[in-house]
This record gives sequence, structure tokens and C-alpha cells, in this order.
Amino acid sequence: MNDDSLENTADTLREIASLIGFAPWVAIYDYAQSLNTAENLELLNKLAAHARLDEKVNQEVKVWENQKIKSTQTRLIVKIKNTTSHTFDINKNSLALTVDEQDYLKILPQEIEAFHCDFTYSRQLGTPDKDIYKHFIIFGNESLGFRFDFGLRVNTSFGVFTPTLTPVRTSKVASIGTTPIKCTSQITRAEDNAPYSFSVEITLG
Repeated sequence: MNDDSLENTADTLREIASLIGFAPWVAIYDYAQSLNTAENLELLNKLAAHARLDEKVNQEVKVWENQKIKSTQTRLIVKIKNTTSHTFDINKNSLALTVDEQDYLKILPQEIEAFHCDFTYSRQLGTPDKDIYKHFIIFGNESLGFRFDFGLRVNTSFGVFTPTLTPVRTSKVASIGTTPIKCTSQITRAEDNAPYSFSVEITLG
């Protein structure tokens, strides 16, 4: 394969990769095949499998988001996209996780995973600012790892007739190992009304 062919192939693969997350995997695969990229079928299969997994996890997240939960509970949903070749075990955390729960939350290489936690939502009308919950999980170790801080606080401002409640959601990730890892977090969904459940997406790599 000459330099021009290599460059054309690279351009094609970059274009295909840019579509991941914005189009159904079937459409991406059909598009790739129409470009006569048969020599990259193995890579395309991996891209398609990754897109299928992303769709599957998104559907799981949607189910959790649409589930009816008690008004005395608030839900945090976390989706993690690990684009690295590393496994991240649960290390220290403030949730008192069992061994089985820690094993379930292990982040595998090149995987997309999701989990949810339900916390008690309790506050009396007219009470001042309050932390509903505030926790952290450390994934990995001192060599390669990251810390995830998350929480929900409800601030109260008192008006003439009724108090105004303002939810303050926390979702922060930070590399903590001696080998830095790129990690980002964003809130993807937030309920306007109490109990102020929200969803987060973390990307590693």
C-alpha cells in the first residue's frame, strides 16, 4: 500500500471514528462498507461492537432514568467510557461497598459500563442549606488511578412567601496516580424538581 493509500485510509478511519456516538452503529458500518474499506474489516467490526455496546448501555441508563423511585430517594446514574487498555479496581471509597459491589464496579479496559446509586433524600421545609449526600470513590492505585467526587447539596433562599430551593450537584474526576490519565466528567441529565436525581458520564483516556 503506497503513502497516498495509507493517508486515504487514515482519513477514512478518522471520519468513521468521528461518527461514533452521533449515528447508529448500523449506519456507521454501512457507510464504512460503501467506502470500500474491506482491508480494515477487523477494525470496523471493533468499532461496530463498541457502538453496539454504547447503545446497550445508553438504553440501560434510560431505563434507570425513567424508573419511578420513592420521593424520599434521589438517584445518581454514572456511565463510564474507558478508552484505555487499563483495568481500574475499586480502592478507597466513602460508600462502605461490599466485596461483591467493588467487583461489580471494576472498570475493564476498552469497556463502557454504568451503575446507579440511590440515596435518602430528606429535608424539612424551611430548613437551611443541606448536603443530601457527599461521597468519593478512588479507582485504580497510586501508580495509575483517578478519584471521583460526587454529591448533592440543596441551598435554600427564603423569600416573602415560600423558600426557593437550588440544587448544587457535584461530579468531579481527577487523576491521582504517578502516571497521569486523562479523565473528564460531565452531568448529562438533571431533574428540575426534588429529589433532584442526575446522571453523569465519565470518560477515561
